[in-house]
Order: sequence, then C-alpha cells, then structure tokens
Amino acid sequence: MIASTLLLLCTGGVSIVLPAEATSTGLEISVEEIATVKGDDAAEVERVRAASLGYAPAPGFHRTLRADLLTAALRQSMPDIQVTVEGAPRCRVTCTTSTIPGARITAEASQAVRAALTGMDAEATPVMDIADLVLPKGEDEPRLRAAYSLERVFPGKVQVPVEVWLGGRLYRTVQVHFEVTVWQRQAVLKQAIPAGTNLVPGMFKVVRTQVNTGGGLQHLGLEELAGSVANRAMAAGAPVTERDVKRVTLVKRGDLVQVAVRSGGVTVKDVGQAQSNGRMGERVRVQLRSSGIELLAVVRGPKLLEVKIK
Repeated sequence: MIASTLLLLCTGGVSIVLPAEATSTGLEISVEEIATVKGDDAAEVERVRAASLGYAPAPGFHRTLRADLLTAALRQSMPDIQVTVEGAPRCRVTCTTSTIPGARITAEASQAVRAALTGMDAEATPVMDIADLVLPKGEDEPRLRAAYSLERVFPGKVQVPVEVWLGGRLYRTVQVHFEVTVWQRQAVLKQAIPAGTNLVPGMFKVVRTQVNTGGGLQHLGLEELAGSVANRAMAAGAPVTERDVKRVTLVKRGDLVQVAVRSGGVTVKDVGQAQSNGRMGERVRVQLRSSGIELLAVVRGPKLLEVKIK
C-alpha cells in the first residue's frame, strides 16, 4: 500500500488511502480494515476508521468499492468531517475465511437428537455427509446451536436444523437429516386366533420389536388387552392395535367402584364413584366416598381402579 508516500491534502480533514486490493473479516467492512486513515484531529480519524462500509463479500466472492462513491457515502454519514479518498480508484475486497468441519455440525445435531431420544429404546443415524462450511472469519469463533426441541421422536426421517452464529448474528442454518429407528417391547400373539376371540394375557408374549411408523407406537400393552374381543383373525406374532379389537368398557360413569390406593408397599382400599367411562388401562376420574377427594385412577378390571401415589 502507498499510504506512507501520500500527504494529507486538506488540513483539518481526514484522508483515506484506498488500496487496489484488501481483505475483510466478519460480516461488515470497516474503513480501518481496508485502508489507511490520516488526519490532524484524532477524534475525527477514529470516527472515520470505525465507519462501516456495508456488507462483506461471501467466501469465494468479492466486492468492489469505488473511491468516488465511498467519498460521497462517508461525507453523507459524517457531514461535519471533510473526507478525502486517495489512492486506487477502486478497491477489490475479498474476505478471509474459516472452516467448520461438517463432522462438527453433524455432532451438534446428533447431540440434540440423543437428548430427544432419552428414555426411548432408539437410535438415530445420519443419512448423509455434511460438507465443510466455509464462512467469513471474525474476531469471535463461530457458534453452533441445534434449533431442535421436540420432546419425543418418532421413527422415520428426522431433520435437525443447526444454526451457525457469527459475531452475534445468524449466518446460516444447515439441515442435518437422520433416520430414527425405534424399538418397543410389545405384546404379540403366541398363536393365530380367529375373529371373535376373547383375549386374555396368557395368549401373548412380550418381545422387542422394531417400530416402523409413528402409528406403530399405538400398539396395545398387556394391561390394555384384557377383556377385549378380536375384530378379525390375526396371525401368530402379530401385535394388536386399537382397530384390531373391540375393547369393553369396564367402568361407566356413575358406577360404584373399588379403588386401591397404593403408596410404596402400603395399599389402602376404598369405595368411590366413577366420574367417566373407562376401558382396561385407561385413566378415569373417581371420587372417594369416604373423603370426597377426586383422584385420577387407572382401570385394572371390571369396576376396579388403581391409584399410585409416589
């Protein structure tokens, strides 16, 4: 740069010596990044040095700053300072870059998915490699944040957006795709049965099976099957869903029911009145006759409810 050979042309003003080429960092270009600034008034020089020249070019691109337009823009933004732009008539600005490995982006997304899978028998596998991300280099290291807050993940394709923050600003969002596999311990039939069969727990065994769709999570458990009738013939090894059976209402609103209240190893039995209908395994509200207290209970049999207190 030829700044050392040039003199100020206007006493009391500020002179900017513009090079033919320069580099910038971050998302905006400042005068001090690309040019030499001189002047007699230190405060004026500092103001000009800190002035923004707008957006920085993206990696792989450049931006051309014309001296005449730069002069006009600075005089408009700082009319109290006499600004003179010298040197090259045009300055070609490119940006310095840094790289975030694609593996780091994938790891950030994986951590978010694992958190969502906590408590589930499941795993998430990335379905594609994420390319390394080249971005403008700033004073601060770029930050990654997975914008993913689902409390539960279902099997199939899952897309996790990872935000890339640079200098306090959102620079880009990268989508990371996963294939989620979920296993569940399900009750399946030990042998084939015809339609109309009354189902009892002894007809089933519990196995670990892979769930193929979100709908598969609606398979009934052993505690929900008692008292049901098969709507159709089913093969051995088949799980049972709501549409496969007719589930009998075991508790009706207004029924007097037996309520077993369990706390630790202690069980207290009482009589209550059901406030809603319920089938095996469903929750209903019940009002205890002895105290008038209303509780949420689980149907365990015909007119039999259970309440667990931790």
